[in-house]
Amino acid sequence: MDFRFTEEQEELRKEVHDFFSENLPSDFESRGSGPGTTMEQFKFWMELQKKAGAKGYLTPGWSKDSGGLGLTDMEQAVFMEESSYWGTSWPGTMGQRICGPPLHVFGTEEQKKRFLPGIAKGEAIWYQCFTEPDAGSDEANVSLRCVEEGDHYVLNGQKTFITSPGPADYLYTLARTQDIIPKHRGISLFLVDAHSPGISYGALPTLGIFTTEIFFDNVKVPKDRLLGELNRGFYHAMVTFEFERSTTGAAAGARRNLQELIEFCRQEKRNGQPLLKDPAVRDLLADRAIEVELSWLQGWFAAWHFSQRDKLGSPPPEAGGLHAKVVSADRAKQLIDAMGLYGQLRSGSKYSKYSGRAAQQWLSSRSTHPGGTIEVQKIVLAGRGLGLPRIPAKFNKEIRAAIEGVGV
Repeated sequence: MDFRFTEEQEELRKEVHDFFSENLPSDFESRGSGPGTTMEQFKFWMELQKKAGAKGYLTPGWSKDSGGLGLTDMEQAVFMEESSYWGTSWPGTMGQRICGPPLHVFGTEEQKKRFLPGIAKGEAIWYQCFTEPDAGSDEANVSLRCVEEGDHYVLNGQKTFITSPGPADYLYTLARTQDIIPKHRGISLFLVDAHSPGISYGALPTLGIFTTEIFFDNVKVPKDRLLGELNRGFYHAMVTFEFERSTTGAAAGARRNLQELIEFCRQEKRNGQPLLKDPAVRDLLADRAIEVELSWLQGWFAAWHFSQRDKLGSPPPEAGGLHAKVVSADRAKQLIDAMGLYGQLRSGSKYSKYSGRAAQQWLSSRSTHPGGTIEVQKIVLAGRGLGLPRIPAKFNKEIRAAIEGVGV
């Protein structure tokens, strides 16, 4: 693997850098879709998202016909790394990173023409509606009922803890279409209009992020909104999870956070001395620097391996996301300890320091379920990464073949 970037890749990096430096305020601080996100912040990100979408920046690996730039795998990684460094918080991330790629794989030509341009332009917000009260890690236990009636499907049931960065336009929904054993064979995926009659929403805020519960009461879905094959939705969902688990570029955001944290520790004083003089704080910063470098190497190895898949075969599942989950709670706790009582204050308090990020990182670190819990991801790595006998070989091959058919 060659760690040097080509001249074209560096030019692309500069182009993305210039876009964000020109469009983000000098005092900008990234804020996700957590409870502290205001409507003003949401509107700001929507406007910037549309500007980026007009340039093809939201989905750079998609074809130009779909609203992307047609970049290579490595060019996409360069793009994602620079975007992550600036702390991008696109309201449409769910569609761009999770729902859109499987649409390329399983969608009909009509579905692609209808939905992909809106995602690429930043005009549509998608929710991934998989989780239910009795179906979290066990997606095969989905019970949202789907019955065929004439030229429609009718949905009845509930989804819960759905990440909601803003008002939704479409719901990428997993539903049960057949009662069968094994139960994962009776599930299908649907592209549901979020404003369909019979759909209602309830706020479900958590300490880390804002989520929603969604109720379906005799919701009619046209038959042409079925994604892929009927009763094959579980397999399609597994491919969706592979896109969700991709961590390429994430280290860049962590690198910027580390730089800002070092500067904060240089300026903030305790007992008349900068925090940077405290041996415990210096130890924490050194550990974080090592982890950032490790994450950077993991991300670029995954991107490079994916770009060489014709020669090397399918890349193994990424371990970067799992590693981040395992260490994030410990690092967040260490940061709070280093800051003392101030570390427990969130943004909004006039006494908070470091913009309340220590407390927010601690709360967010407890949420280890997105993309699969730590335990589930270990099973995936064991089966498809190490070749241990857990997932049937035929099932594994179908997932890998589908993933190789689209850039992420």
